[in-house]
Amino acid sequence: MQCRYRERLIIAGDWIFGEVHPEWRPAGKRRGKFRATSEMQARLNERRSALQMTALAHENFGKTDYNLNLTFRDGCCPADRDELERVIRNFVARIRRIYRRAGIELRYIIERGFSGMGRPHAHIYLTGGIPREEIEAAWGLGYANCRGLEFTETGITDLSAYIAGQKREGKTDAEHVRMKGERRWTGSRNLRRPVERTNVSRYSREAMEEIADAGNPHSFFARRYPGYWLAEFPDVRQNPVTHGWECTFMLYRPDSAQLASYARRERRRGV
Repeated sequence: MQCRYRERLIIAGDWIFGEVHPEWRPAGKRRGKFRATSEMQARLNERRSALQMTALAHENFGKTDYNLNLTFRDGCCPADRDELERVIRNFVARIRRIYRRAGIELRYIIERGFSGMGRPHAHIYLTGGIPREEIEAAWGLGYANCRGLEFTETGITDLSAYIAGQKREGKTDAEHVRMKGERRWTGSRNLRRPVERTNVSRYSREAMEEIADAGNPHSFFARRYPGYWLAEFPDVRQNPVTHGWECTFMLYRPDSAQLASYARRERRRGV
């Protein structure tokens, strides 16, 4: 049985999202098809959806853009998911006219759904350049909070993961159970697509063991990806059955313009 390691990189703005995983195949034979269980496939789909949205957000938005949170006051709540979709579409149409009058192209990523208490809400990444008060005033159905995006070494991954992968454990009603293939988020058609690359020759078992054994793996990734630094300690794990290694990691450019305000804040803290 031969094992090779496949590297997958998603280059989004000044960040790289990477993963390395083993591929097993009998010597001299093609690998047979593997059929995942429905539970395994559901977890995989959730992870891929969250990563896809996170990469799109880092590719398309920066520190001059916005994160908009919308809720509904009593008496204005949509009755169901279809009505929620209609309300959000109408809101996007209103702010698109605002952007068009200002001569700014609107890009957005929207997550919409229901909270654990069954309250509808929406989170939106959108282009900056418009006074935030004007965007908030265009809502008119409840609370609207528009804030500038703040990036750290890990970008806006925490916020993106929350928006893309919110789960409602224990909820079985129609508003919390997604239909097959339904996604929690949508994006405008003019979003730029991140660059994706794959490679099956850059990593070996020895390299994976070096990452796992390294007390400080930053120098390893700095050699492999010049110009990038490791954003956080990589997630390295070994399959107890096959003994193959898997690794996920995130890199960033230390000279990124998106980190300017973050760097100033850290200097004030004496970090």
